[in-house]
Order: sequence, then C-alpha cells, then structure tokens
Amino acid sequence: MLARRARAWVGVDAGKFSHSLVVRYELEDSKPCTVPTSREGFETAVRFIQQAAPVAAPGEVLVGIEFAGSYGFTFAHFLSQRGFQVVSVLPLHTKRWKDVVHRQSLKTDAADALGIVDLTAQGHFVGFPFLKPEYARLRTLVAGRERLSVLRRRAITQSRSLLQLLFPEYEALFRSFTKKTPFGLLRAFPGPQALLDAPKRRVLKVLGELSRGQHGVEMYDRLLAAARGTLALPGLADELARELQLTLARLELYDQQITTVEAAMVEVLREVPEAAFLQTIPGVGPLTAAIFLGSVGDPRAYASSKEILKVAGLSLVERSSGILKGRQRISKRGRPLLRQAAYMLAVRSVRVDGIYRAKFERLVAQNGGRKIPALVAVSRSALKAMHQVARERRPWVPDRVPDGVPAGAAARVR
Repeated sequence: MLARRARAWVGVDAGKFSHSLVVRYELEDSKPCTVPTSREGFETAVRFIQQAAPVAAPGEVLVGIEFAGSYGFTFAHFLSQRGFQVVSVLPLHTKRWKDVVHRQSLKTDAADALGIVDLTAQGHFVGFPFLKPEYARLRTLVAGRERLSVLRRRAITQSRSLLQLLFPEYEALFRSFTKKTPFGLLRAFPGPQALLDAPKRRVLKVLGELSRGQHGVEMYDRLLAAARGTLALPGLADELARELQLTLARLELYDQQITTVEAAMVEVLREVPEAAFLQTIPGVGPLTAAIFLGSVGDPRAYASSKEILKVAGLSLVERSSGILKGRQRISKRGRPLLRQAAYMLAVRSVRVDGIYRAKFERLVAQNGGRKIPALVAVSRSALKAMHQVARERRPWVPDRVPDGVPAGAAARVR
C-alpha cells in the first residue's frame, strides 16, 4: 500500500487564505503549522515538512489534503512538483474520525489536520488526479460550460416568472419560449402592449423571418387575441417588460458563451487520442466525450471499469444489518456531470434503434416495468463500454457491447 511504503505522513487542512499542516514521523506528530496561501507560504510548508521529517526524501512523504472546494488544488500541484506524493482525504471521513477518535466537539484547523494525518497514515484516502494538460483543459472547459448552463437555466426560470406577470398567455401559444421564433418575437415585442402598438406589417415581417415562413397571419391573429385579453398584472407593464428584456439579453449571452466553450472543447478533443474512438459509439458526441475524458483523465490509469463507475458515483452500495436486508442502489458519490452524461447516453441508447434497446426491454420486463432502474443499469453498461473503447483506443463494434444490435443501429448524437 502507498501509505505503508511512506516514511512520513502529512495532514493538510486546506482553506481559502491559509493551510494547516501536521507531520507524522517515527510515530510522533509535529505541532500544527499554519501557512498563508502564497508562494512564500508554500515554501515555508515544504521547509516545515523537511524539518519535521529530516531523513525522509520527498518521494517518501505521503501528503493527505482535505480539499475545500477548489482550495488546496494549487498547493497539491506545488507539492507534486517538489516530488511529494499527494492524495485526497474526504471531509466526511475527517469529521467522523475526529468525532469518534479525538472526541473534539469544536472544529479547528489544527484538529482537522491531526485527523487528516491519522487517516492518511492508515490508508483512508483516494488518489488525487494529476491530469495531463489536455485532460485538465477538458475538465476546466466542461466545468465552465456547466456553470454557464446553471446561469442559463436560472435566466429561463426568471423569464418564465416575468412572463406570468407580463404576458401569461404567451407560453400557451408556443411549445417553448426559448426556441428561435418565440424568443426573437419577445426580444422585438416584449409584452402584450408592445404587440398591440406595433404595425401589423412589422410584426408579420419579424414573425416570418424568425419562423422561415412557417408562421404568418394566423399566428399574428392568435397573438393579438391573447394580447387584447391578457390577464397581465396591471400598472407594471413597462417595468416588467424592461426586466424581461434584460433577462433575455443575458440568456442570449449565455447561449453564445456556451457555443464558444463547446467550440473550444472540440479543439482540445483533437489533441486527445481517445476522443475519436469514443465518438464511434452511437450516441456519443463531442460533449459526452469531453465530459468523460475531462472527468476521468487518462482512461489507462484505471485498472478496471469498476473504478470508472466509482468516479461517476454509479457504483452499487447496500445498507444491511442483521436481519435487515437493504436494497442495492447507486452511491451518487462521484462526479455528477459524468453520471448525468452516462444517464443521458443511456436515454439515447434505449430508443427503438438504440444499441441498448434489447437490454433495456429485458431489464424492464424483469423488474416489473420500472424504467428508471433499467436506465441506471444501462448507464453503467454504457460507461463501461466508453472506458473499454477509450482504454484500448479502438473503434466501437457492436459485438463488444452486451446485448448489441446490428452495426446499422444508431442513436441521436449529442
């Protein structure tokens, strides 16, 4: 084990402005040392480790870090560049260990660092993924896209709330106001009064250009009827229309930024050898490939697909005790974006022409018609297939996937 081969162990409680360290060497723990998150502080931390464990070389020192969000990442890379071995200690484990062993009700950085060095020395940690530059770039782009997607979803929710006050009938006229035609129409005429005040010729022109001729006089008449009979909140039309315009402008900006990030993903994918092979799997497009590779890094670093399932939080866990027999479920302790991407791939792959359609139907028949558990099982199979194809760097072939279908089978690529 990595922990047993080390000659010294370090526990680090990472924070925004400072990190606290405790070094264990020859069964003795050092006093806690707190250093600022700066280059000078990191240099001080290295000197502290070397003084506390004078005989141990950097490669013989195992550093366990409890990361607080993104805090601690720069320190981990700094130590790795100096030759130290770095692993990650989970905050949940630290809390439980401190409560049970040290019986300390107060939370302090020094107490946390002591618990972290305990767990590190005993091997209770997970590996810290030092990604190659191309995988690290993908992970950053994927995370950035998700942040933009969250902002976009919030803007959509806010727009809907404003529409319920300004023009509650509008969404009933279109399937989704975020589509090109209803969105552009709102940008041009924000609210019922704007539609009523605009010349018919202008509204018809905008409507025709946005819909490419699919909507005309009939839709115009429906819009005007809805505008005349609207149940909009009286007296606030101008203020609500102004706020709606600002929200729609943000939504438009988020769409543009997401498109820019996705284009950057495609560029980076060209530098990653596994990307082309992943996209030979029906249903796997650039976005899914980028999420997979950005989440797991080099696929060859994993001994088996079971480790990939753990990274995604799709590994099975069970809670049983005595005569109590719990039901198996997925842990959900992993990367949510990877888990979500695997699930959406499963959804695409169980359609009529999907590669996992046969397996899905069999699972649904076996579990009494429940589709969600069947989709989760397919997600696990799809993730295993992605790892196998990426690890071996070879194109996907139907006979290598359980319950495969003829080679002509395809799914909508995202």
